[in-house]
Amino acid sequence: AVVAGALSLEDGAKVVALRSKALRRLAGGGAMASLGVGQERVGQLFSSLGDQAAGVGVAAVNGPSSTVISGPPEQVAAVVAACTEAGERARLIEVDYASHGPQVDAIRDELNEVLAGVRPLSGGADEVAFYSAVTGGRTDTSALDTGYWVRNLRERVRFADAVEALLADGHRVFIEASTHPVLTLGMEETFEQVDVDAVAVPTLRRDHGGQAQLLHSLAQAFIAGTDVDWRSAFPADPTPRTVDLPTYAFQHQRYWMNASGAASDPSGLGLVAADHPLLGAAVELADGSTHLLTGRIAAAGGGGGSGGWLGEHIVANAVLAPGAALVEWALRAADEVGCGGVEELTLQVPLVLPESGGLRVQVVVGAAAEDGRRDVRIYSRPDGEADSGVADVGWVCHAEGVLSPASEGVGQSAEGLGGTWPPASAQPVDLEGFYERSAAAGYAYGPSFQGVRAVWRDGADLLAEAALPEAAGDADGFGIHPALLDAALHPALLLDTGFDEDRDGGQVRLPFAWNGVSLWAAGASTVRVRLSPHRDGAEGERGLRLVVADAVGAPVLTVDSLVTRPAAVEQLRAAAARGADGLFVLDWTPLARPMGTDGPLADRDGWAVLAAEGAYPDLDAFLAGLDGGEAGPAVVLAGFPRPDADAVADMAIAGLAMAQRALELVQKWLAEPRLADARLVVVTRGAVAVADTEGAVDVAAAALWGLLRSAQAENPGRFLLLDLDLGSDVDLDVDRDLNLHLRDAITQAVDLDEPQLAVRDGQARVPRLIRASAGSGPEGREGTPAALDPDGTVLVTGGTGTLGGLVAEHLVRTWQVGHLLLVSRRGPDAPGARDLAARLEGLGARVRIAAVDVTDASAVADLVAGVDAEHPLTGVIHATGLLDDAVLTSQTPERLARVWAAKATGAAHLHTATADLPLALFAMFSSAAGVLGSPGQANYAAANAFCDTLAAHRQAHGLPGLSVAWGLWAQSSEMTGKLATTDRARMSRSGIAAMSSEKALSLLDAACAQGGPLCVAAT
Repeated sequence: AVVAGALSLEDGAKVVALRSKALRRLAGGGAMASLGVGQERVGQLFSSLGDQAAGVGVAAVNGPSSTVISGPPEQVAAVVAACTEAGERARLIEVDYASHGPQVDAIRDELNEVLAGVRPLSGGADEVAFYSAVTGGRTDTSALDTGYWVRNLRERVRFADAVEALLADGHRVFIEASTHPVLTLGMEETFEQVDVDAVAVPTLRRDHGGQAQLLHSLAQAFIAGTDVDWRSAFPADPTPRTVDLPTYAFQHQRYWMNASGAASDPSGLGLVAADHPLLGAAVELADGSTHLLTGRIAAAGGGGGSGGWLGEHIVANAVLAPGAALVEWALRAADEVGCGGVEELTLQVPLVLPESGGLRVQVVVGAAAEDGRRDVRIYSRPDGEADSGVADVGWVCHAEGVLSPASEGVGQSAEGLGGTWPPASAQPVDLEGFYERSAAAGYAYGPSFQGVRAVWRDGADLLAEAALPEAAGDADGFGIHPALLDAALHPALLLDTGFDEDRDGGQVRLPFAWNGVSLWAAGASTVRVRLSPHRDGAEGERGLRLVVADAVGAPVLTVDSLVTRPAAVEQLRAAAARGADGLFVLDWTPLARPMGTDGPLADRDGWAVLAAEGAYPDLDAFLAGLDGGEAGPAVVLAGFPRPDADAVADMAIAGLAMAQRALELVQKWLAEPRLADARLVVVTRGAVAVADTEGAVDVAAAALWGLLRSAQAENPGRFLLLDLDLGSDVDLDVDRDLNLHLRDAITQAVDLDEPQLAVRDGQARVPRLIRASAGSGPEGREGTPAALDPDGTVLVTGGTGTLGGLVAEHLVRTWQVGHLLLVSRRGPDAPGARDLAARLEGLGARVRIAAVDVTDASAVADLVAGVDAEHPLTGVIHATGLLDDAVLTSQTPERLARVWAAKATGAAHLHTATADLPLALFAMFSSAAGVLGSPGQANYAAANAFCDTLAAHRQAHGLPGLSVAWGLWAQSSEMTGKLATTDRARMSRSGIAAMSSEKALSLLDAACAQGGPLCVAAT
């Protein structure tokens, strides 16, 4: 009570001295004994002895098997003898009185008299919790008056109850301040009974009471997590010598070997052992451009060192490899190539483990950029799939991101996890039934993942203690064991509304984006955790910061930001059925937060906005305002306002004009040496569909995005695309609105080398290609192919060309289409047209081939109007296209217009002519160049980007709309036949390989079934 500040030193001394003096009156009248049995067993001994134990009672309960009795000397001796005969530990305590029993009543009046005036200090123990062995729990120190100290001597000591209360409140280190440890055994028994990892630390020992013993005890407290100020133990001069300790807590070693499942040494295959339980081998390509780590995982074990524990991570009844495993693999890859950590890792597709068999996994690290960053991607593929001959879905990319450059000796502290644990301000959280409630909410973690031991609330933060369950194996070989890291995240389920909110909506939460992940020490098996939530994400997203320390508070791992997203339960289950390889959709993910924003972009004077000449930005006037050879600002914004066009045909005209003005602007920008180090930010509004629920889009402005994407591919680092909300009224003024979120978003995008950016509701987002799945289309769209009436007619533009012919035959064979209208410029006179018609008619279809120029609006209208009413138009596939490749500086408005007419203008006319018809399918053949950007194809990319956004426009108005952005078909066509071997090699190096016609047609089916407005089909 004195140490806690609840009692003055004088009153404390009075209680000790005067109670001891009063006890002398009881000398010779009693005895006490310590028994190595529990309170219940003591009661049984009393009953069996009958009158021989008369007057003996329980004086103290120090632990589940540690009890003290008091009473008359002969009767106490009889109980000790009976206990010894039963084989139990028992000994008499060297006192001749019986405290904590009825004998004390004889001196009660004297005690009340001599202790009169003892009273607690007001406010003295506000910062120190006081737990009483009289009440068995935490006690208000205002009750520590004379009566309390009399009861303290008379009543039973409830020490074990007090220890349990301390454990329940999260305390884990107990220091017994005594000349010899007598309570340590009872405390350790209590720890074991309630199944809590805690430590009892003695101070002095019998015959070992010097300074060395005290320092030894302090060291025990220190390694148990107590903050110790060592300065008083060491002189300032000479400076104490320090030695390096291991960067992890000392670990036990398992006797039994772990099952590795390894068949042989990878060095026999020309690989290097990765010394990782799940990633068995590593290889570096000879040119140094790529590093690869590879391994095998399985739900039932037998993959690497998983031993079956991965199969216990079950979410929504699907066995998922935890996101913690993927980020740990990325950290291992960073270590392999000398990077500092994981700057960003976005999880795209859940890694679902099959019920039988396993998955091959690869972690692919790209070449280092000038600043040391490297791209990283994580893939999987089922065992033996390449040799099975059926359902070959190939490698699936589950995550992609960036590895950060090596740090220059920057240390890290475990914020709020060192010193006294838990902090005095932390409030314990009841974890009874935690994992049962988790399972009911969809997170059915098995024993290998049930690592949470205690949780506290510390303001808005959650603190936790987690340990690696024995069922998960040991931590050897891992940077941090995925089961332990996953357990560190489990308390996040307690944030806000808890378990039920998402589950009631048929959703569970999964990690989506990890940013700023750094591993500071490896091999931890028991950790302290701090989870700090933040709320600056998009709707439905939740973010948090994660700090992990070891058992003594030293840093283990930090995550600057982890964003979780809700995932539909049915969608997650459907992920187990792997989708068609080669089909992707565009996903707009939150912009990562860079580590810093120092540099020229942070300077307001380094920003400028191009004034408008009419409706377009005027670069000439801006350049005229620069002084002589003065270098331009770091960032220049050029805004392109939305054209005044409501009809799609007018949008096509406006889109071409906008693309031509953008081409002129970009060419002048590249030609000006004073702007060589500047970044041009081209600003549009509503040019891209960021979310399925956005509604209206600016189809004309989409052309700028296609053109600029190719400009970025040819001139990295010179351009940034920025799209604002369609109805945004933000004024591009560097002194006003740009000081808010736009300036920060642009700065972050430039710092992270993000070439494209969209801002919606104040949230900056960047595009990522993710694998298409049954659930990646818009809500409300069924993931099934469009149903085409066999008696209806399907119109195919470019229908007599190579691709058009393949598609026409596929429509008849696979889609059971009975009537085809094939359109091209030359119609029946096109090479092979008549043979194609004969082949299709041989398959049972009726075919009409027409010579129509789709750039002529009236001709397209007449074509649609002329379709036989008995077989009405039910579908349109626009496969016409024209190439006129040239690098950006050689492009001309005329070349842009020729390519635009065939693709974009034709699509607009088809839309206008069919807008009132009940079509089941309206598909446009676009190009990956419009999405990814392709050197030498700025004109083609602009036209195809228009088609991509037209599909979104149609869907927003309740019409069918699909744009398939194709990669390279292996079969030569009129467009691709002129590609030289070097052109194909260049495309292959960019990650796009030629696909067979069979593969491409299967992707067309999958794209139609996916339901979204845009799919990228490439292998």
